Amino acid sequence: MTLAGTTATTRAWADARTEARRHFETGMAAIAESRFDQGVSELRRAYEILPHPAVLYNIARAWRDAGELDKSLAAFKAYQDTDPSDAAEVDAAIANLEERIAKTKLEVETAKREPVQPEANPTPPEPQKPADSVDAQPKPEPRRAADLDIYQERVVTSSRRVQSPLDSPSSTTLVTRQDIRLSGITRIPELLRRVAGADVMQITGGDANVSLRGLNSRLSNKLLVLVNGRSVKNDILGSTFWETLSIDVDQIERIEIVRGPGSSLYGADAFAGVVNIITIAPGEGGSGFRAGYGDQTQAYGSLWATGREGTSAFRASAGFTRYPRWTREVSADRVDVRLADIDQNTAAQNARVDVRTSHRVGRDKQLHLGGGFARTDLEVYGIGPFNDYYAKFDAADVSAAFDSELIRIRSNYTFLSVFASQNHDYYGHTLYDADPLQHAFETDVELFGSFDAPAGLKHDLLGGVNYRLKSIDWNYLIDDAPIEHHVGAFLQDGLSFAEHYAIVLSGRVDYVPALETAMPSGRGAFIVRPGASKRQAIRASVGTAFRTPTFLESYLDLPIQLSLSGLELVSASERADDPDFELSAENIVAAELGYLNQLSDDFQFELATYYHRISDFIALAQPRLLSLSDVSAGIGGINPETGRYTVGFGGWTNQCGIDHVFGGEVGARFYGVEGLDIFANYSINYGFDEVPEGCVEGADSVTDDQKTSHHKVNVGTQMRTSFGLEGEVTFHYQTRQVWGEQVATLEGIELQTFDLPDYHLLNARLGFGFLEKRRALVGVTVFNALADVFGEPKQQHPFGNRIGRRFMGMFSYRL
Repeated sequence: MTLAGTTATTRAWADARTEARRHFETGMAAIAESRFDQGVSELRRAYEILPHPAVLYNIARAWRDAGELDKSLAAFKAYQDTDPSDAAEVDAAIANLEERIAKTKLEVETAKREPVQPEANPTPPEPQKPADSVDAQPKPEPRRAADLDIYQERVVTSSRRVQSPLDSPSSTTLVTRQDIRLSGITRIPELLRRVAGADVMQITGGDANVSLRGLNSRLSNKLLVLVNGRSVKNDILGSTFWETLSIDVDQIERIEIVRGPGSSLYGADAFAGVVNIITIAPGEGGSGFRAGYGDQTQAYGSLWATGREGTSAFRASAGFTRYPRWTREVSADRVDVRLADIDQNTAAQNARVDVRTSHRVGRDKQLHLGGGFARTDLEVYGIGPFNDYYAKFDAADVSAAFDSELIRIRSNYTFLSVFASQNHDYYGHTLYDADPLQHAFETDVELFGSFDAPAGLKHDLLGGVNYRLKSIDWNYLIDDAPIEHHVGAFLQDGLSFAEHYAIVLSGRVDYVPALETAMPSGRGAFIVRPGASKRQAIRASVGTAFRTPTFLESYLDLPIQLSLSGLELVSASERADDPDFELSAENIVAAELGYLNQLSDDFQFELATYYHRISDFIALAQPRLLSLSDVSAGIGGINPETGRYTVGFGGWTNQCGIDHVFGGEVGARFYGVEGLDIFANYSINYGFDEVPEGCVEGADSVTDDQKTSHHKVNVGTQMRTSFGLEGEVTFHYQTRQVWGEQVATLEGIELQTFDLPDYHLLNARLGFGFLEKRRALVGVTVFNALADVFGEPKQQHPFGNRIGRRFMGMFSYRL
């Protein structure tokens, strides 16, 4: 099955999934022993905990085997209403049952009208026809869902196809719909904080940066973020503005987080890993709304509707979010600075709408169409001296995909229009107004196949091509910045042999227009699943990845006003004073050894250790002062557009230092008591910098920048009760960090270090469901409950706000 299909129909669950699995297996065992009432009761309990269409199918078969034809017919029809891929076979089974029921009724009515006297010498009865046939005519029926582990956890991102996490070639973590609901959290980045190895840094009330395994930064650009396999990064800066998405947390089925390089399948920018947000499929999840309001006028609203008609389904949603600033950057009584014309108390505000549809064509083919739009006001922190920026975004996308067993085709168009300026600056200085405009078109074509050769060696092949067009218009770039055409091709072979062993080899080549070169990347993984149950896995992998320069890094041309009146520094990607300079892509080589244990139905845990070698970090270059030779060559002088005199040049450079990073993660989850789940994880990350000969320490290298805290801890518990009470408490702690930032000073661009103290976050939610099937739900959420208990609130970035406490009350209703 392909990615498009799985993102629409495949679910992955953690805790409720395990509980439902227990009831399902108990029920199937009872049915196998002809204890049908008990078996169906267990299956119904599994369905109550976590609905799955195949449970209905198994209930239908159980009642049919028990001779309860009317109940079997009702269950088959309920299963048919879910629009399964085997709909034609289900139709045949329903027709078969209706014919049998009608025949039975006719025989009963005939017997009532004409009582039959027993014969003196009765003839032996004829052999009975199979239960699944009428008049000895065999009827096709659905696949035997009873033989499938329907509650097996599945992931799709690490290999672009459906598989168990035990078969994943990379460490993969899930944030489930249950995690989202019980947490009460409405920010996607904050949901990711619970993942081992995740770096989540909130700078303002709306600006959060996310990366993995110590590669975070302002405008974090080393993590590839997808929604249903579609990239949502902006090509202007290479970052993800989470608050500009056209979906909210109520539309999410699960989030898959792949830790470690992913360029071998996804190309540029899957440097530290991949986050794939998978939404609830059209036709699923029901209709409803959720609304919340909290202190400091924070607000959240979400409305969604879903439906199905035959083989077609839709899901539509709309919403509104408002997050206040933690603190004002400038007090209201300042007279020496001017402010942007915005609400100084708002950090993020988003209004959104999203519509997705699916249409099944035949048994294993689906067509997906959809689009979304969001209008967002956002306070963000930029690069270098550009702090506290205000931006207004209009973001839209239109997507289409075709999915079958052998091929998947996906195309999408994204549009991004932005107006931005600094929030404040001294009078006489510019606010650097900007209005970037982005158009991007992307198409993926993937082919799937499998074969055995030689005997005993199974190949699961995946190959594909990718095309992405990028067009950026921005007054910070060179005039007539080019339209970029990116092309990539990839191939993956999953080889399994001797029952317990597998090797996954994947490679990709991408043509990068800005560099005018092809960039290769690859990954190899060896997986062992020991034991008879094969519910544990040992994984060893090695991979490479790269990050290409963004449009800002490739085509920057920006005169920066200096503090001394009438002077400027031209920050540009192309160097007039050094025509031979070329910027390179960032590179990483990573090795990982991991172990995943799912032997118990009550407990699972995971271990991973890794090593990274990172080179060619892209950073702001040291200013280069105008020389006499530059002047004699006609470089510099008065800029006719600004009227200021150019005294130097800036731009970008590849740092010559090499980062060596060692780390590890351990995590566990206990769900032995129904309705109670406990989870915990710990991450460690240490590194050192290699400064080659000729590399200037502190300026050209990355020395003294710790990149992330050495230690991080997450602990949490979730509660679900039969009478409607539910909730979650999570605790996050990370140790102090030496944070490196490039800062503009009178001497130039300097890498300065800041001692960021350790901090903790305690988040909690308590909710209560009522009315029939808990359709209505009220709850209250507190974020950072201990913000000022042990001293004043802490910063997560040395330039960022102090993150305080927030309360929000919520009410939701499902139709």
